[in-house]
Amino acid sequence: MSLQLYVINAMLRFSIKRRFRRNPDVMELRPIMKGLPPAKVPAQIRIEETRLGNVPTERVSAAGASAAHAILYIHGGGFVGGSPATHRALTWRLAKETGLPVYAIDYRLAPEHPFPAGLEDCVTAYRTLLEKGIASGAIAVGGDSAGGNLTLALALKLKASGLPQPAALVCLSPVTDLSEPAPSHKTNTRSDAMFDARTFDTVAKSYCPGHDASDPLVSPRRGDVAGLPPTLFQASGAEMLRDDSVLMADRMRAAGVPVTIEIWPKVAHVWQVTADMLPEGRAAIAKIAAFIKDKLKV
Repeated sequence: MSLQLYVINAMLRFSIKRRFRRNPDVMELRPIMKGLPPAKVPAQIRIEETRLGNVPTERVSAAGASAAHAILYIHGGGFVGGSPATHRALTWRLAKETGLPVYAIDYRLAPEHPFPAGLEDCVTAYRTLLEKGIASGAIAVGGDSAGGNLTLALALKLKASGLPQPAALVCLSPVTDLSEPAPSHKTNTRSDAMFDARTFDTVAKSYCPGHDASDPLVSPRRGDVAGLPPTLFQASGAEMLRDDSVLMADRMRAAGVPVTIEIWPKVAHVWQVTADMLPEGRAAIAKIAAFIKDKLKV
């Protein structure tokens, strides 16, 4: 464990976890994420405001980025917070290390726009990439936490709609079942540096009020995952969402989907977004980039 990781974990426990203990509502993520300091983006990285269909999008690219490929990135934030800007420490590094443009979408957030609004925006963004002439085999889709859920739900929605799957999925500490907590929600309550166990009980109330949380488009672990693309999971061994990745990976592997799962020790939930400060974050992003380049054959 790096010294930086020790310091960041201590800071998270003192600030974010302490805040969730006072108020476990997932809506606390919105002001927390709005208050995050902006990532340091190198001058050679270009960030353009654009749209995929009607979905506001940041196109993040390095010089010479391939216009024939795309990484569609879906940020996390409990379905209620976050934006492309909060995840730039991750997206600009992905753009640089892969040589591919990253399209980070600003999908509609709950509770103002509950399910299926956010998922519909993901489908619109993906369809628009296809309409731009980018082949499905030249697209990777990735996301973290709630964005990891939407990544998997998007793949299930594409399957149901008869649309071609992307070449690869990347899921960073995804939420995979909102109807039934995985075992690590209890066993990792103390070791998780960010969340209070009660926080996850509030997610479905904001994201899909009045809707059956066992719907596979809400809880992808309950879906028919056969035929989904090769998928990389990264999760922390210490976080409460660890088994969301483990159980989803098991289900996909049993259905014949090529799966790579990495469980990283001692890091916090979605540690990749702290890559400006954390060597473990930079190392994880390097592995994501290598996975994408392998599956897209670039």
